[in-house]
Amino acid sequence: MSPSMTPIRRTLRTAARAFLALPAGLAAVVLTLTGQPGRAARLRARLTGGDGWTGRRLLARAVLGLPLDVVAFVLVGYALFNSVRNFGYPIWYLDTDYHQAWGGPTMAGVWAVHGLGWLLCLAVLLHWPVRRLAGGQRALDRRLTSHLG
Repeated sequence: MSPSMTPIRRTLRTAARAFLALPAGLAAVVLTLTGQPGRAARLRARLTGGDGWTGRRLLARAVLGLPLDVVAFVLVGYALFNSVRNFGYPIWYLDTDYHQAWGGPTMAGVWAVHGLGWLLCLAVLLHWPVRRLAGGQRALDRRLTSHLG
């Protein structure tokens, strides 16, 4: 990642890579087992930004990285789902009585509380776990591309 990239773009890119590691790993396994390790290696290289992926390394990455990839997929998926839900609060809960909701009695207040509250949650609570999970995924990728023959 370039040093000129803003922190928000860097965070979004890190979260996207962490989220896509599980589907990309499963696709790489399927491609490798169906005799297309070249396509699988290109897929993994596009996600990780590195090369040196062989069929054996791809299978090892899928097996060894499964716990990290599943946790990252669930955590980032949860954040995406709740982002759509909270930022689109007026759309999803238009027919409910929002006068008693947090931020009420106006819909603008409810939307502000839910949107800003969730944004704060994303920035404070979810940023660090996703960053650590992505760091673990990158460390596993580096180790596998440099140590397996």
